[in-house]
Amino acid sequence: MPQPTSQPLHTRVDSRAAGQRWPLLGTASWLVAPVILTAAYAVAQASPEMGRLLVGSAGVAVGVLASSVLGLLLTIGSRVRRERWPWVGIVGAIISALPLLLFLAGMLLRL
Repeated sequence: MPQPTSQPLHTRVDSRAAGQRWPLLGTASWLVAPVILTAAYAVAQASPEMGRLLVGSAGVAVGVLASSVLGLLLTIGSRVRRERWPWVGIVGAIISALPLLLFLAGMLLRL
């Protein structure tokens, strides 16, 4: 027989059901930056014209911004799914934002 609680029924979470999802989106947020870098490298190898465009400031800006946004979206998705080990997605978002941080620092310091 369940014990009475002060919480309404719609806010109670079954302890067996909570936190049972593997951190798939959280893990994917770690892989965003390397996948975008690999894709840009593959395109640059396939077409030297596109490679010059990707190495330019606009191409790098779009790449680092895409990495940051996709990492954040995957982290939000992992929190919505209530995946196990939420720190995996949070650290993945930070790692995905590192290229953007380096790009902005390079712009500020004129590197």
